[in-house]
Amino acid sequence: MNTVLSTRLDEHTTTHPPSTRRRVSLPDRLALHLGLALITWSRRRRTLAPEPGAINTWSRNERARERARREDLWMHALYLSQPRR
Repeated sequence: MNTVLSTRLDEHTTTHPPSTRRRVSLPDRLALHLGLALITWSRRRRTLAPEPGAINTWSRNERARERARREDLWMHALYLSQPRR
């Protein structure tokens, strides 16, 4: 199959009308900027995440120590409740 499916350069006689430059008016630009501002404002985060501070870190570590103590007590009670072999 040795056929070429394209047309010759001589057969291209389509001419396009001259293009005119379109200007965007001031109200259109203002509407565009207002629309983008509303979109970015609506997609903002609702609440700010609190920054971890020394107090939060200390209380988080204290809660972790208390939880570890409780788990140790539960494991000890579980160990004592199992019959020995």
